[in-house]
Amino acid sequence: MTKGQPSPTTEPDWDSALSPGGTGLRPFNPLVIALASGANFIARGFSGDPNGTAKLIVEAIRNPGFSFVEVLSPCVTFRPDQRDWKKVARPAPVDPTEEIGRAARRLMTDDGFNLGVLYVGNREPYAVPVGEAEQDAAGLGEQFAV
Repeated sequence: MTKGQPSPTTEPDWDSALSPGGTGLRPFNPLVIALASGANFIARGFSGDPNGTAKLIVEAIRNPGFSFVEVLSPCVTFRPDQRDWKKVARPAPVDPTEEIGRAARRLMTDDGFNLGVLYVGNREPYAVPVGEAEQDAAGLGEQFAV
């Protein structure tokens, strides 16, 4: 985002030149959406800790299946109040869980400043069956022709 533009995670009442009076929309929680979408690895990093965030990204890449890493990156130019994020961002107080229900409860009640790996599932990653013929885009489109 640029020039103070609100994002999907911005508080609904945050006032700016581009959204006077706020957006009025409830922000969504990307980690909850990732969990509901089948992510097998969910973590949160902070741009104020680039080494820790890099380690999380490497771990996400090495994890089989769909991984999601949220990186908190404050814009202190347009949101000076976000300077305090350095003080409130902290390692998650609990170990990551592999139970989807527990992960959902944790993510939905999380204040958004717990850092680290928050969920590691045991879902089998999708794999294309070996030996299956590849199909070009035109052939794929024919399957959906009405």
